[in-house]
Amino acid sequence: MLTLPRPILALSWLTAGVLLAPWGWADNRPASFNPIAAVVPAGAPRSEFVDDREFGKDPFFPNSGRRPKAVVRTAEPDVVRPNVPDALALKGISHINEKKLAIINTYTVAEGEEFSLHLGTQTLRVKCVEIKDRSVVVSVNGATKELTLRAGFQ
Repeated sequence: MLTLPRPILALSWLTAGVLLAPWGWADNRPASFNPIAAVVPAGAPRSEFVDDREFGKDPFFPNSGRRPKAVVRTAEPDVVRPNVPDALALKGISHINEKKLAIINTYTVAEGEEFSLHLGTQTLRVKCVEIKDRSVVVSVNGATKELTLRAGFQ
């Protein structure tokens, strides 16, 4: 194999370009010449590119993060309101020396007292807000509920 030094190679390409220019390298086409129309047959469907981030994905880089989809966020997130579980039950109310006590599940509490209630895997802090004649108002995680005695209890 014949190897030529780089300056001679560059000179040979330059010479070839100068010698071959009159035979087709000069652009003698009219200004209205369309190279695509010369290649595409008449009546062929035209492909149009739609630049929409929500439609399709890059076939060469499908996991690319270059064009992330726009995430629409609401101004205010949904507020999860705490609720009082239905497992709380008022078992009884007693009066001792002008002091009212309530029996909630297995705990005896006065107004303003708190206790921990274990339900399954949860531990709830239950506060007795008010004791009425036939009901009790309790608060669990900021949510309040009135528990009433079952029918038949006085």
